[in-house]
Amino acid sequence: MENSDLKKFISLVVERRLREADITDGKTDWGSDEHVSDLRNRIEDLTKWRDRQRKGTEARANYARLITRLRSELKSAERLNLKAKAKSLESDE
Repeated sequence: MENSDLKKFISLVVERRLREADITDGKTDWGSDEHVSDLRNRIEDLTKWRDRQRKGTEARANYARLITRLRSELKSAERLNLKAKAKSLESDE
């Protein structure tokens, strides 16, 4: 294997790893239906836990920060999911 082939291989492996997402039941592709669903479930659970905390507490603020971060990940995942679905519809035609 040449040096350039090895670099290409490593690049593909790293890129693939970056496009994976950790979900409750293991790993899946970033932006897949399972990933989007898992993010929604996590946000819902964290919202329930946040709402159990008294207003103005550090615990409530920590939950709010986590929810904000997950919502931004959800938006990104949903955009990728929609693009993938649109691309698959175009290829079906």
